[in-house]
Amino acid sequence: MELNKLTVVQGNDLLEGAYSVTLDEMRLLNLALAQIDSRKPQPDALYRLFPHDYQRIYGLNPTSSHRQLREAAESLMKKPVTIYLPDRKTGKMRTVQLSWFSRLEYVSSDEQSAVVLRFGQDVAPYLYELKESFTKLNFANIAKLDTSFSVRLYGWLIKAKNLYGRKSSKAIEVTLALDWMREKAGLQGKYEDYRDFRQKLLEPTLARINANTDISVIWEPVKKGRTVVSIKFSYVDESAPEASKPLRPKFPRRPRAVAGSELEGDWARRCITIMEQYRTRLTAYDRAEKVPLTDVRKLATWYKTIGDKISHKRVMAEVAERAKK
Repeated sequence: MELNKLTVVQGNDLLEGAYSVTLDEMRLLNLALAQIDSRKPQPDALYRLFPHDYQRIYGLNPTSSHRQLREAAESLMKKPVTIYLPDRKTGKMRTVQLSWFSRLEYVSSDEQSAVVLRFGQDVAPYLYELKESFTKLNFANIAKLDTSFSVRLYGWLIKAKNLYGRKSSKAIEVTLALDWMREKAGLQGKYEDYRDFRQKLLEPTLARINANTDISVIWEPVKKGRTVVSIKFSYVDESAPEASKPLRPKFPRRPRAVAGSELEGDWARRCITIMEQYRTRLTAYDRAEKVPLTDVRKLATWYKTIGDKISHKRVMAEVAERAKK
């Protein structure tokens, strides 16, 4: 099973469906989806997923991978996905609950245990014989993500690239409402405070996506009055070769804010994300290229502003090393 050749393909209505799953359940679901050839009809044969593959692909402890796979299979069977479809008569959106599987069980055997599964009849139209309105994800990228929300957000972002057929170094923009993301990820009633959403969910998730996948993402809040209601994401596809040397991006001006305030911290984080993304793209274009030393010093200052002592120390070491030359 070569990870780089595996893809997870879903109809967009299913990709944006609402469901709540654990990380183990998400991993099982994606491993099952990766077995599908979305161009062909649903086969009569059952799919089989083996614990040694589950353990190897996700880097799990061999002593617990059997239990994790078995428990994920038992619980995932009970969790439907809710999709939203327009009613042809009224034009209003109607809610439809679908079962992922018509069969999903863990078969224990002395020779080789396995999860045996078949996708449900109602969900099949969003997985098989897909010709339009679908999103294709590289399985190797989502396999590296270690939270279910990071997998979901990555999928929503990639949908924009697939939707418009864009694969270039130009930034792709996506705006998602906070309530929409909470609903789709089964997080209603959680992270209601924007600060909690940003610090405990959004920023760690984007750090995972930027470190482990083929896209580099920056973001900014979208307000209605004084309330943050949406997040505007902008990302570039790092797997697309740079045709020309990346230009230095523009950075937001420092707001009129008290030192140490939340407003100043938000500004510094945005600057850090933009600068780190620029450094990544510059290195991808030419490993010998480096951002100017003045920019590295600014990066160190921004890390100090948000209180990230480890990153500040790392960047200052880079400043000292480059200053010697």
